[in-house]
Amino acid sequence: MKQRSLVVATGIAIAFLCLTLMIQLRTQANLREENRSLRQQIAQLKAANESLSHRVARAKGTLAPRLPAPPMQVTNPPSALATEDLQPTNRIARLIDKEPKLTPEQVKSYLQANGRNASSLLAAYRTSGDKALLEEAMEKYPNDPQVDFEAVFDKDLSPEQQRQWLNTFEQSAPNNALANYLSALNYFNAGQTDLAVQELIAATGKPQFQDYTANSAQDNEEAYLAAGYSAAQAKALAFFPTPLQPETLGIKQLGQDLVGLANSYQQTGDHDSAQAALQMAMNLGQQASTGTLMIDQDLGRKIEQNALSAMNPKDPYGDNGQTVQYQINQLTQQRAASHELDALADPLMEAMSDQDWVSFTDRMQAFGEQAAFQWLVNKHGQN
Repeated sequence: MKQRSLVVATGIAIAFLCLTLMIQLRTQANLREENRSLRQQIAQLKAANESLSHRVARAKGTLAPRLPAPPMQVTNPPSALATEDLQPTNRIARLIDKEPKLTPEQVKSYLQANGRNASSLLAAYRTSGDKALLEEAMEKYPNDPQVDFEAVFDKDLSPEQQRQWLNTFEQSAPNNALANYLSALNYFNAGQTDLAVQELIAATGKPQFQDYTANSAQDNEEAYLAAGYSAAQAKALAFFPTPLQPETLGIKQLGQDLVGLANSYQQTGDHDSAQAALQMAMNLGQQASTGTLMIDQDLGRKIEQNALSAMNPKDPYGDNGQTVQYQINQLTQQRAASHELDALADPLMEAMSDQDWVSFTDRMQAFGEQAAFQWLVNKHGQN
């Protein structure tokens, strides 16, 4: 009996050992399979990464026109540009029965409450037009990117001082492509085409195109509220500049300069550099079209159209088998739809309540002016 029990126990032990061995072997097999699969995934990721790197390298290559650049004819400076297709959104000031410029007394009270920091000084300058406030901000906060951005457009600066502020803006906002674009425009105007091209190459791939519209609007709104404006008036006036903004004119001119540069390269027989200059113009237009205001979006699309119009309309564009002409048609349709929406919304704004104004500007700040206009048309267009 004992011997039989011993045999049974031994059999069970052997069976257990066999089962354990089988589990270990299966586990090892599964691990080997998982390792093999992981190695394949790593290899695929490595290959994809290398492919992406090659594509990026090739893309960067196409975005580097040959230097020295050929002579080119510089377009008129921003102050002399025609603005028939860039009318500002001044309907807000027209609808609000109150002078939008703050008085010295109103500004003084606002600044006392906000400690005369960089943002409050700039808001006081924008809402009052008092140049001394901008100068104070430039003196106290020279490394603030919003101060540098405003300083770049100071008409009283000498060319040397403007160049200094452009350099400072690039340093204070290293990821903002707009700093490089404005610097390139300055170099184009000075006839220093090679330096302009280098700035445009530096702008390529930068993640931001920031004109500080949202920040400025928030600060302006606080200044108007402190001066006694209603919430609706303060929000509306804060977001919509009455005069055409200088950076808008500057970006328009830069787009023209890039097409002119492409033409200069083309005349010398350098087709690759011409295409690179046109691609830079495309990048500029695409980044400008990400702006909050419809005027900036329309300008960006117009810059893209101008660049595409200098290409062969039958050439392929993008990775979807489309042509240059197809993309031009798409941009034309987008601009037409934007203009139609603007025409529908304009008469509706006169009947907006204060709460409508608050909702409108809140939507605009969150989703952009076009989305706010669509909301307005959807709510009041059928009435």
